[in-house]
Amino acid sequence: MSCRRSLAPAVALPAMVAALLGVTLLGVSAPAKAQEAEASAEASTETSTSTESTSASAPDMRAPGRSTVPAPAFGPVPRIERRNDFSPQNMAVELRFGPYAPRVDDSASTAVLDDFFGTKPRFQFGFEFDVQLWRVPYVGSLGVGLGWSYTRWSARNKPCIEGSSCFAELPPGPDLPSESSEGDIGQKTTLNIMPMYAVGVLRVDVLARELSIPLVGYGKFGLGYALWWINDGTGTADYGGVPARDTSVGTQAALGAMFLLDVLEPSAGRELDSAAGINNSYLFFEWSVSDYDGMNVGTNTWVTGLAAEF
Repeated sequence: MSCRRSLAPAVALPAMVAALLGVTLLGVSAPAKAQEAEASAEASTETSTSTESTSASAPDMRAPGRSTVPAPAFGPVPRIERRNDFSPQNMAVELRFGPYAPRVDDSASTAVLDDFFGTKPRFQFGFEFDVQLWRVPYVGSLGVGLGWSYTRWSARNKPCIEGSSCFAELPPGPDLPSESSEGDIGQKTTLNIMPMYAVGVLRVDVLARELSIPLVGYGKFGLGYALWWINDGTGTADYGGVPARDTSVGTQAALGAMFLLDVLEPSAGRELDSAAGINNSYLFFEWSVSDYDGMNVGTNTWVTGLAAEF
């Protein structure tokens, strides 16, 4: 009996200690778990509030009338870069086209040209070749040019009837024309004019070369020379034994402007310069004036065409 009494307190004491420790640990861990739960709830509340704030500030791109395509990124507008990689430049060529009305009637008492050939517009075509001898700094090029063009006027011949100015010049004979033969005949008379000139040329290209403005102004002045002849349908016309062909000499002048075509495709312009040595290509427009002595086959007219520098 004494053994049982001594073992009971020994067994009961550890059990009591374990129970006390369990209660103590439970009391310590409970507040910690409560704090963790409170912190988790606060974090969840903050996340929910942030999400709601973001949703309220950001527009709903799925709403009707809103685009889901992102806005384009606008950058600075590209500018035409000033070229400084030109190959040597010392020549220019122009292909020229425009109306031509010779001023023959200016020196005549009557409108001979208009009466016979009419007032229908006629045109010329031609070319010009320039040598650019000197480049003036911050101005342009100074050189000389040679030009050639051709134009032709034609109309059906009319019989020389009695009462007309040419009737008295006809030789006597039994077959003189009469008024009954009035009207056009099959043959044509043509007035052929071949103007040529030698001029000094100033091309002001500082805007295009230094400021990237694709415009070039120019002026020309020099001497003009024209060949002309009249064909009456059977050969060179003859008036009182004098062939109707001659030359006229005078002055030639022009003012014009050129548009630099290279700005439309700069890379192609550089390739053309590298491959063929063509520095620049232009579309030009000019007002041209030619005034000749003798039979004035010169004209005041506009001319347009294409030009290239190389």
